[in-house]
Amino acid sequence: MHISDGDKSLVSSDAQALMVTGDDLLQGAVEDNRRRRAIKTMAFPIMWSQDDLIEKKVIFSGMRQRELLNAFREVRIRLLQKTKRDNFVLLVSSVTTAADSSGFAFNLAATFALDQHKTALYVDCNPYGNSGERYSATPIDQGLMHYLIDYSVQIQNIIYPSGVERLRVIPSGGTSESAAEFFNSRRMEVLVSEIKERYPDRFVVLDAPSVQQSTEARILSQFCDQSILVVPYGQAVTGEVLSAIDALGRERFAGVVFNN
Repeated sequence: MHISDGDKSLVSSDAQALMVTGDDLLQGAVEDNRRRRAIKTMAFPIMWSQDDLIEKKVIFSGMRQRELLNAFREVRIRLLQKTKRDNFVLLVSSVTTAADSSGFAFNLAATFALDQHKTALYVDCNPYGNSGERYSATPIDQGLMHYLIDYSVQIQNIIYPSGVERLRVIPSGGTSESAAEFFNSRRMEVLVSEIKERYPDRFVVLDAPSVQQSTEARILSQFCDQSILVVPYGQAVTGEVLSAIDALGRERFAGVVFNN
């Protein structure tokens, strides 16, 4: 078969394209393997026992309440199907303070961490509570508010291990009357972007105060890919729910979870 000079150029170009594609695939495989090793070797200073998990009302693989575990897995599946991404930032808020959105938010983060090839990060963005301290396995020195107020505080200084494998915690760091202003700052935007981009296989859950309680949830929603609203069963009227959905933004709204 005769190959002209033009055909030779075409063949050469095709070969180069294949080489580039092959290099990209190899690089991707190396990066994926590196991430998997990093997850596998993550330090876990204190692991909660099953009794600890039951006492703290945290889900775990093998728990007797299979329906509850499967319900959280179903929420995880729906969120993954909706975004079609390896990681995303999810906001969890509630209509009123009667709903335990913090317990739901942490358990949802724990559900993502059940995957041995994924990690999760629970961020306590509620300056009126201390859920982050409850879920941290080590003593807390600094938290989210310290980071937002003091520019000398580094991100790695506010991330703590939980008692759940592959799940980290950022505590709120105390109360602040100016939390809304700090959440609406460029530094908060940078924080959310960095904790998402630094770990391409990490799912970030922001636990925000109730929509009726303050404006924090509305402000934080701008940094998120999706949002979930926790509704206390039988304790909220339709108008309140619809108003809360509008506050979070319908374009990012993923669904409602009823909690009793």
